[in-house]
Amino acid sequence: MKKQTTLLALLFGCLHLFGQETAIRNVNVIEVKTGKQLPNYSVLIANEKISWVGPDKKLRIGEQTKIIDGTGKYLIPGLVDAHIHFFQSGSLYTRPDAVDFTNRLPYSTERDNGFNNTTDYFKRYLRLGITTVIDVGGPFNNFVIRDSIRKTTPSPSVLVTGPLFSIVEDKELELNDPPIIKVASTDDVDQLFARMLPKKPDFIKLWYIVDKEHPADKSYPLVQHLATLCAKNNLKLAVHATELETAKLAVHAGATILVHSVDDAVIPDDFAKTLKDKNVTYIPTLLVMGNYYKTFSGRLTHHPQDLKWANAFAYGTLTDIESMDSTSLPSVIRWYRKHGIPKTPADSIMSVNLAKLQKAGVNIATGTDAGNIGTFHASSYLQELEAMRKAGLSNAEILKSSTINATSCFGLADKVGSIDNGKHADLLLLTKNPLESLQNLNSVELIFKNGKPIKADTLIRESPEEIVQRQVNAYNARNLDAFLDTYSDDIEIYQDGKLVMKGREQMRKDYDFLNKVPNLYCEIKNRMVINNKVIDQEKVRFGKQFIHGVAIYETANGKIKKVTFIE
Repeated sequence: MKKQTTLLALLFGCLHLFGQETAIRNVNVIEVKTGKQLPNYSVLIANEKISWVGPDKKLRIGEQTKIIDGTGKYLIPGLVDAHIHFFQSGSLYTRPDAVDFTNRLPYSTERDNGFNNTTDYFKRYLRLGITTVIDVGGPFNNFVIRDSIRKTTPSPSVLVTGPLFSIVEDKELELNDPPIIKVASTDDVDQLFARMLPKKPDFIKLWYIVDKEHPADKSYPLVQHLATLCAKNNLKLAVHATELETAKLAVHAGATILVHSVDDAVIPDDFAKTLKDKNVTYIPTLLVMGNYYKTFSGRLTHHPQDLKWANAFAYGTLTDIESMDSTSLPSVIRWYRKHGIPKTPADSIMSVNLAKLQKAGVNIATGTDAGNIGTFHASSYLQELEAMRKAGLSNAEILKSSTINATSCFGLADKVGSIDNGKHADLLLLTKNPLESLQNLNSVELIFKNGKPIKADTLIRESPEEIVQRQVNAYNARNLDAFLDTYSDDIEIYQDGKLVMKGREQMRKDYDFLNKVPNLYCEIKNRMVINNKVIDQEKVRFGKQFIHGVAIYETANGKIKKVTFIE
């Protein structure tokens, strides 16, 4: 009898542990479906899911419930980036089909770098509150990321497809695992689909490109055939269709997701109604092409979000052009640097179409196209939201697009995307109200991933080399605040062994030239890393002068604590 009682006690203890509750009390819940703020609410989490939501005064909890005080704070669902590409890093070298720098960095090296940085991207996404990411086309290696890497490191939920079914070739990106595969016949479609199906893709993606050799109507039978295969296998079809004609044909064939804006014409009322009636999701990706133009022309805006949160090494490549011989630059770069960012109606058309479709009730989802040149994983997200706001959407509408709308288009609305009973507890606890300002999405204090709370400031621990590279990026961006943010309050700076500067406030005064000197640029000629020390051989263009020297950086607790310059 005693043995039976002991076993029952053990069983009860295990069940009690499994049912451990967490209560977030007296918090302002943001109801993303309606845009309403529900004050003094509480949320119970048990077994990775939300088990109760309601006014705090009605809350019933047990003695063992873990309490998190949400007083004065805001609870929202985890954010979703509905359009990313893991095989691209955002760097200058990530799309040799757009600009060829393979003589400087082999594309195979760039692809390897991107793959090896996957866990870094995961942490950055989570740190910025993005708890679900959707890769809309890449190599078969995408399935390794979803099925293996994601399970061994803190990460957002990951949905992927494999290579894009494409109307055109893109040989520059192929290597031995191409992200884009041309299909010229229904047999080609069948063969690629048969290769994809055993990998259990979360959806299928078509690159519906139009040119003189591939008019839209000529390619349509392939689009229709792929849509039929998707329907038979209960897979959603996402289509890259940036022209009004291709968008119409794609939707007529059965596509349920348009992964970019229509940018060549204002969408007519009847097509807007079709999109709503057929429950087609529209992912505008407003900034991605402009980021190509800014990079190529050398007119980077250096958004603070990138300087602080982008992968420092990938971001640092954007200014590599400054150190190159201008006569050897690719012709496309020379053109942009001479003529600047082209004036095109596409941006205004995209904004008009987004506002029109939002008003028409079309399901809008937030996506960045992260990975393309100048559009970085995680750090580009807030910038995309700002562009949506500029197009006329309210903060509440943008939050809805970034949560429940984005999950619904990929069939996840019953699992995540809102704060409702029974849904997975992918939540963000913010210290500031995101309905008042999108910038307040940066005030993440806790990330709940499947109910597990993660302190935001524990997710990213950058290496000494990353810290130093981030300060180089800020220097080249001439952003004094971002530059100083990489230094400790009690920083000491030595010149040839003599202390010449102490404290960050003194640095602020002495480095005020960052905003004044023209043609300022720091090129790292060589770098050595020894434990917490980073030794850089630097060539600095300072106006019309060039300064050569060595800088020895010493880091501690995520900041640069000492610098020794040797000329």
